[in-house]
Amino acid sequence: MPEISFEYNVPVFAGAPAEGNEPVHRDTPAYEALDWETTRKGIETAETLGFDAAWAPDHLLLGRDHAEYECWTLLSAMAGFTDDIDIGSLVLCNDYRNPALVAKMAATLDVVSDGRLQLGIGAGWHEPEYDAYGWEYRDGFERLMRLDESIRLIKRLWDAGSDGAHFDGDHYRIEDAYCAPGPVQDPHPPILVGGQGEQVTLKLVAKHADIWNTDVFNGDIDTLQHKIDVIENHCESVGRDPDEIEYSWDGHIVCTRDREKRERLLDLMTPIQFEEAYTDQPDITRDNAGDYFIVGSPEECARAIETRIDAGVTKFQFWFVDFPDTTGMELFADEVEPEFR
Repeated sequence: MPEISFEYNVPVFAGAPAEGNEPVHRDTPAYEALDWETTRKGIETAETLGFDAAWAPDHLLLGRDHAEYECWTLLSAMAGFTDDIDIGSLVLCNDYRNPALVAKMAATLDVVSDGRLQLGIGAGWHEPEYDAYGWEYRDGFERLMRLDESIRLIKRLWDAGSDGAHFDGDHYRIEDAYCAPGPVQDPHPPILVGGQGEQVTLKLVAKHADIWNTDVFNGDIDTLQHKIDVIENHCESVGRDPDEIEYSWDGHIVCTRDREKRERLLDLMTPIQFEEAYTDQPDITRDNAGDYFIVGSPEECARAIETRIDAGVTKFQFWFVDFPDTTGMELFADEVEPEFR
């Protein structure tokens, strides 16, 4: 069996219903109010339990009362109060920060965390945030071309180290830019690219990424396997060994033997209506939730993980939807994780 990594998605916002029964956000449907000590305790618990990485999403207003921690500030704080767990962004929105600055920020964070950074990045998609904060929301192809240039620019700066780096693209330009000290990881922190578009995004994965990340909308086995096949075909066309890319599954988990708890959380989690881009796929309901989530007893969770490993996944980034209750995470660490170590 390949080496399997179990990782923790950090609740950076509360998602419990503000009124009625409809969650504000289904990643954290039981978390009622954003609280730093509660969020920090979750990260510390994940590290104590032996999870391999902790990931923070990069959004600004998704949570209840629009309260949400900013990703890069949070990662910097996490580097200070953790010792062993990797830290990563799942994923940075490319348009929110200049990529030359991101390269410098990432190099610094890799140094101060002693080589624990994984840099996740994507083209961006949440138009209301662009509107609210005054960023230009360009068409999808242009956002992807900007992402392509950003990754190339970031790598150029990392590779240059104490030598001046130059880059002259259609969207970004640097001249005599320095990235010293450079990252401590060799050759650089792993770059994770999130996204699903088969013609452009997954080709960018084949060209640039160390890790590809899927989301809940594409996390069922058939779709997951199809996307991996597309990436491998792109690798052939760009002349890259597909074994150089790791595949990660980012999704929701309910690990419990308490049937009442399981049913209550599924009531909160479903239905999920697919976004406009996924109109060819069914909504997630109580009837098909097991195809998209990892749900059930430790034994049932282990079987669901095995099917995704068989499809090619080696990294699992979990939203424990019972948070701030940590018993699901603890049960997983005690009884599921040892099956794969």
